[in-house]
Amino acid sequence: MALKQSGNWIHRHNYNVRICHWINVLCFTYLLLSGIMMFLQFPELYWGDVGFRGYEAIFKLSNWGLTWEEADALGNRQWGRNYHFLFAWIFLFNNLIYVGWNLRNRHFFKRMWPRRGELHKDNLKEELNQHLHLRAAKGDASKKYNVFQKLSYLIVIFVLFPFMVISGVAQMPAFTAISPELIDLFGGRQSARTLHAISTLLLVLFVVIHVFEVFVAGATNHIRAMITGKYYLPTKEKK
Repeated sequence: MALKQSGNWIHRHNYNVRICHWINVLCFTYLLLSGIMMFLQFPELYWGDVGFRGYEAIFKLSNWGLTWEEADALGNRQWGRNYHFLFAWIFLFNNLIYVGWNLRNRHFFKRMWPRRGELHKDNLKEELNQHLHLRAAKGDASKKYNVFQKLSYLIVIFVLFPFMVISGVAQMPAFTAISPELIDLFGGRQSARTLHAISTLLLVLFVVIHVFEVFVAGATNHIRAMITGKYYLPTKEKK
């Protein structure tokens, strides 16, 4: 007789996590696209306070086969600025609500803060081995985040997101006129732009790995859980 898999449904994500997650997906999509539009019309990165076409740059898109003129034709600074600023504000307030809500109900401490045993080298080695061999968590282990998920989420939420917001604000004359020390903090407006671009690449890398792991662990089950909150937990196989 064929084997049948039995299991049960558990509640995995609360309303706050689910709503804020999908708002972030929308914001990230528009922020990335609008950021690319703006970058294409000034496709070089500099370090310091000054950067002009023809000056020595630390990165030039032309070195990768796309000339300044070709990049400029693909970009749209006006469209990019309008959408970038709009979704940057939505992104900021959405994450302030998310962090505030989850600090209040201790979600970060209960589900995201690594326990001492999880940080032990043996556990880290085992978890890394699971990741490298693309083994999805099973049973009770799938109810919680693994240690690498916890660490990456905490770094993204409390380090990368704030850094991106501050480095973005440091490029805005309206804000730096009020608080000029923001420019000094990054060593110049062009340095802030370069670091903002690097942070974007790190966030894109995080998203790519995150989406890949969702598919490895079962895309249907995980996406459904992020929409409805319900997660199907397989328990055992019966004949």
